[in-house]
Amino acid sequence: MLPSTQRLKKTKDFALMATKGRSIFGPLATLRVRLDSKVPKDQPSKIGFIVSTKVFKRAVKRNLAKRRFRSAMRELLPIIPPGYHLLFILKPETLTEDYETIKQEITRLVGKIPETMSKPLRLSPRAKHEMGKGKIAVGSRFVKPKNTK
Repeated sequence: MLPSTQRLKKTKDFALMATKGRSIFGPLATLRVRLDSKVPKDQPSKIGFIVSTKVFKRAVKRNLAKRRFRSAMRELLPIIPPGYHLLFILKPETLTEDYETIKQEITRLVGKIPETMSKPLRLSPRAKHEMGKGKIAVGSRFVKPKNTK
C-alpha cells in the first residue's frame, strides 16, 4: 500500500485527470499526468490506479492487477518527480506479465513525464464541447456547476 499522503483519493482529482491530464500510453497501462498548481513543487506526487470492469469482470482480478502495480510503484517511489498527480489506467496484460516487466514499464512511463508536460494540453473533443458550456467534470460525467448565492 502506498503512504496515505501519496494516494489520489478525491473524486474531483480523478475527474480533473480525465479532462486536464496528459496521457502517456504503454502496453500495460496508460498514465495520466497533471501538474497540481495548488501544491508546492516539493510535495510528493499523488498516485491512483484504475481498472475498468470492461477489462476484468471480476473484482478479484481487478484488485490483483492494482496490487501488483501498487507493489511495484512502492519500490519505485524515489524516481517519481514531486508535485504531480499520476493516474495509472491498467490494461488486461497486467496480470500476465512478470513483476520485473511491470517495474520496467512504470519506469519508462515515469521517464516520459517531462517530455509530455512540455507539450501543450490537448483536450478531447467531448471535453472541449462540455467545458465550453461552462460544465466541469465530476466523476465520469460532466455537470453544470451549482449556483451558490
